[in-house]
Amino acid sequence: MLSLTFIKRFFLCLTIIISANNLSGQTDFIIVNNITFKGNKKTTDRVVKYEMAIEKGDTLTLKALNKIIILEEKRILNTRLFTFVKINIKNWDQISNRLDLEVNLQENWYIYPAPIFELADRSFNVWWKEQKRSLKRVNFGARIDHLNLTGNKDRLKLKLQFGYVRKYELKYAFPYLKGGWGLSTNIVYSEQKEIGYITRGNKTLFEQLEDERILLKRFRASTSLSKRIGLRFFQVIRFSYHQNEVDDFVVQNLNSNYFLSNNTNLKFLQLEYDADYDKRVFTIYPEGGYRLKVNIKKDGFGFESEYNNLSIVGSIEKYWKLWEALIIETRLRGKTNLIRDRIPFSNNTGLGYGGNIITGYELYVIDGTDYIIHKNALKLSILDITKRWDKMILRQYKKVSIKAWLRWNIDYGYVNERHSTEGNLLNNQWLFGYGPALDVLLYNTFSFQLEYSFNEIGDKAFFIKSRLNF
Repeated sequence: MLSLTFIKRFFLCLTIIISANNLSGQTDFIIVNNITFKGNKKTTDRVVKYEMAIEKGDTLTLKALNKIIILEEKRILNTRLFTFVKINIKNWDQISNRLDLEVNLQENWYIYPAPIFELADRSFNVWWKEQKRSLKRVNFGARIDHLNLTGNKDRLKLKLQFGYVRKYELKYAFPYLKGGWGLSTNIVYSEQKEIGYITRGNKTLFEQLEDERILLKRFRASTSLSKRIGLRFFQVIRFSYHQNEVDDFVVQNLNSNYFLSNNTNLKFLQLEYDADYDKRVFTIYPEGGYRLKVNIKKDGFGFESEYNNLSIVGSIEKYWKLWEALIIETRLRGKTNLIRDRIPFSNNTGLGYGGNIITGYELYVIDGTDYIIHKNALKLSILDITKRWDKMILRQYKKVSIKAWLRWNIDYGYVNERHSTEGNLLNNQWLFGYGPALDVLLYNTFSFQLEYSFNEIGDKAFFIKSRLNF
């Protein structure tokens, strides 16, 4: 017979084995028991939850827990609704392997009623160097931007602008209707006394008459329906009506092909589709991941359409974080018009507009039917601090976040144009530019870039850029 001592020892060993297994399990995984939110006085919890990959009841590996939390903080910052995000672990029960997550948020300043005092040119550099810092090329007025009207990341924009370009704009966007659907509408009217009527020497030429009559009027009304699938995939269908008009003087004396064939009016309906798969880490200033985008646009169909075109724009971005302080990025973007008819000057844009600028060619525009641009950069983090500034009056900005990177650019691109090539030597050839830069990001919202650029035609210059990321 088994002795009582043996039985006790047997069960003691069995208990030790089971306990050891339980302890081992505790080091492998954890269950998220609950997620709470703190500091979002305006923003609803559901908006923040919609941006997070972690949900209540999820099982996470302990090894990856810290990395997952950091990624979640950056996803929430991507909304531009918050200047600071910190996720803390609470109520960790090591016996049941359960814990709570507390998401601490510092909300952004959502209402921006502000006077308008902005440059009418494509960039500060064009205004400073090409337009001789003329104050006549300044827009002024007032605008109101509410980035979170009802706490659902819905944006209201009202703009009353005068000066170089007179513009009135009303826009409202609600991204979270139900099931990932969103809706927005936009109405814009503008008029201006000076007009960029043609490109010569890859520079836009302008004209204004002594009687200061209106030379260009534009009206646009649009409605967009968006669908978000998961955290990464966004789709938008946009329907809009465009009505543009120039003074007779423009087509009779400046450019008969401004709207083509001496037309003074250009009216058309537009249907546009966007697909965007965004897997970047921290989209405000990407530190890793990739992004794929496609835009298909049909200009002109149905009644009152005086313009016919079908274009496709595609882009891919990839970011590598080699180690904590070093990032490599590459961005490739291309466009083609599937309908090969001649494009009106007013709609024939290529490189030199928006973000489609080759380093070193900031002062030039290269109009064309098709284009390709490849931008590359090596970035080194030199500053990343967060401090409290109690003297700041606005509560939203008492916690100061400052980040800075040194950047080296190498870009190249090509624009294909069959028609408007007279005097525009940068068309139909490969262009190359490079140079160093300094990037500064303040409050995860305001970005500034200082660049010194070179190009293959011998130009070298210092450029200043800035952007408000909302």
